[in-house]
Amino acid sequence: MEQGIERDRPGQEHEPGSPEGLSRQEVDSRSDLARWISGTHAFPASRQDLLVRAESESAPDGVLSALRALPDRTFANVEDVAREFGLGGREQRD
Repeated sequence: MEQGIERDRPGQEHEPGSPEGLSRQEVDSRSDLARWISGTHAFPASRQDLLVRAESESAPDGVLSALRALPDRTFANVEDVAREFGLGGREQRD
């Protein structure tokens, strides 16, 4: 995800060993996203809080751009942010 938040193209197969509904690439993207916005007491967080955190961690421009595109609301956790990017697994996509 160094370039930004990436989502698999439709039709790609589920990668064995990854959560149901997520391919290996989607799992990797979620993990990389968490690297830039997670931390002790990082959540709940607003879009601005997430941007400040990612900037302080020197996140790549693609990640910062993706975070700027988030809706202006409070996010409960990394999973909540990931769902906004379509990286929430099968139950969030159906």
